[in-house]
Amino acid sequence: MDSVFSETFLEEAAELLSGLEATLLDLEKKPDDKELLSSAFRVMHTIKGSASMFGFDEVSAFTHKIESILAAVREGVIPFSKTIADYTLGARDLIREMLGSTGSGEDISARALSFAASFRDAIGFRGSDAQADAPELGRESGVGGRDPSARKVTYRITVRPGPDILARGANPIKLIRELRNLGESVCIPNCDAVPRLSDLMPEECHVSWEVFLTTTASENDIRDVFIFVEDVCEVRIVSLESVIDTQDKDAKRLGEILVEDGKIDRNTLSRFLSSRKRLGELLVEERLVSKTDVKVALETQSQIQKAVREKREELSLGTMRVKSEKLDDLMALVGELVTVHARVLEGASRHDDDAELLSAAEQFGRLTDELRSNAMDIRMVSIGGTFASFRRLVRDLSAQLGKEVALEIRGEDTELDKTVIEKLKDPLLHIIRNSLDHGIESPEQRARLGKTAAGTIRLNAEHKGTFVSITVEDDGKGLNREAIRQKAVQKGLLSPGEIPSDQETFKLIFLAGFSTSETVTSVSGRGVGMDVVKRQMESMGGNIAIESEEGEGTRIALNIPLTLAIIDGLLVRISDDFFVVPLACVDGCFDFTREGSPVETCVTLYQGHQLPCISLRSFFSVEGYSPRLEQTVVVNIQGVKYGLIVDAILGNMQAVVKPLGAIYGNARGLSGATIRGDGSVALILDAERIIN
Repeated sequence: MDSVFSETFLEEAAELLSGLEATLLDLEKKPDDKELLSSAFRVMHTIKGSASMFGFDEVSAFTHKIESILAAVREGVIPFSKTIADYTLGARDLIREMLGSTGSGEDISARALSFAASFRDAIGFRGSDAQADAPELGRESGVGGRDPSARKVTYRITVRPGPDILARGANPIKLIRELRNLGESVCIPNCDAVPRLSDLMPEECHVSWEVFLTTTASENDIRDVFIFVEDVCEVRIVSLESVIDTQDKDAKRLGEILVEDGKIDRNTLSRFLSSRKRLGELLVEERLVSKTDVKVALETQSQIQKAVREKREELSLGTMRVKSEKLDDLMALVGELVTVHARVLEGASRHDDDAELLSAAEQFGRLTDELRSNAMDIRMVSIGGTFASFRRLVRDLSAQLGKEVALEIRGEDTELDKTVIEKLKDPLLHIIRNSLDHGIESPEQRARLGKTAAGTIRLNAEHKGTFVSITVEDDGKGLNREAIRQKAVQKGLLSPGEIPSDQETFKLIFLAGFSTSETVTSVSGRGVGMDVVKRQMESMGGNIAIESEEGEGTRIALNIPLTLAIIDGLLVRISDDFFVVPLACVDGCFDFTREGSPVETCVTLYQGHQLPCISLRSFFSVEGYSPRLEQTVVVNIQGVKYGLIVDAILGNMQAVVKPLGAIYGNARGLSGATIRGDGSVALILDAERIIN
């Protein structure tokens, strides 16, 4: 077996299994969604076939058993339930374990057989595995001799037969059946125009149909179905391709669809939007639209969402799979190129009479900047995959703790450097576990407090300049300031009479071994989680902000740089030493004339406000005397401005971040180092730690 193809299969299987988890979690909320159910079935079907092809026979055999159960669920033999979701998620975990197993596999094979048997018994399934091999009804089996691999398009087809179509000898039911044979379809009959029985003429047709057809057939093929009844049947065909936008993050709303269909006008829509009732129910009650109109609009909405998903998947086929190590190597080479460019620029500046050399150096700089930007864009990854992985955690852990908790995710399209995302998973994991265990109350406690039985954890990401802010917010009981203070007194961190501020109190929870939990559980209580969060954020040059209101909830914000590889900075000098202030936190600069003898801290005026300043010469104990005219770099730390006093500001520079190493891990106020164009080293400042 070719190891390269086998490795590719394992990577693709991992992606499919990750998607399966998200699909099953969505299915729990929408158990009647046939598209989600078919998607889960297709994942098992794909893994089964691919595993067999690449020699993973045990995986193929086990997946086949799970696939047969999902086939029965898809065909309506067994209703979808939480039990099916639980077992399918368990099967997904077991498949992942089997694919990653390097041993003999006898134990895991026995577990797989036992698991499949338990799954069948739990839902009372007695069907044959052969069910899984049955082709889908017309829709994916190439009905009519069409190529099932051809690109599918979804159409909305309105069929309105004239009253005398039956008298012409045509049967509209047969026409609708022929239409549905062209692909996957949803058909909604409209009987609103049918008169009362006393007025009904049996030879007249008063029924129309709305058909949503996903097919490889062309629009002309669809019209050919009605070629002999064109004069007595109105047929309107609209491709949903023309009304979707793959960049649109919000689904088309029900009211907008009803307005576009001409069922209501915008004034009517605006009048009813403020009501707490569902728009569709309200419009039906007011007899402005019929139930069929609402049903058609809802199906249109569902089909548009499905078409958007499929188009995005189609666009993603243009991507190429590249190992992360290659991206790391590319970024390292780009970093070296940035350093070489700095050297070239430094050398060219010493020959300012050579215009051609200076021009070449500038062009080299532009190309380097563009290459650096492209390389960083390639490394940018959506945080949605990391966020989605916590849905399963919240589901399983809330059930374990006997709580009802919903996870709301926003900003999942926000992109960060892949290195940053890799380091974010552990901090977010610990914060969410703490919210579940310590923050969210039990349903009984929430009922006594007048809250809804189900708690909510909100996970949000958004760009803020060159930083990304990730917030984890819950509507639980909030941080108990007195319990934290008493624990700190007990550990000797505070004196008995000391009353720290809220922010000083909240910072205590990040100390190693600090926990207010009285008992140690499998979830928390050892005091190691938030310590991990703090250390990881410090290693990334980020910061943490906490807001909490007792009885209302807690909000923890992680502010982190977009990338850890290359940053834009402001080069400054203190005596013969060079430092880089990250440009992301720089607010401004001004000249500073010291009055009196040098001190480490002082206060001056900046834009009409008092500005606390720190002398970096004193902070870093740099020997020598300050110049009479110093300069100040104003930095913005969590919305508060401070001044960093230096000897001179030399200008902007791109800094390729190099770690300081374990020996300098405890160095105050430094986050890394970079190499200047002349080969000397400049230290990168951590402004927040200096201020703290």
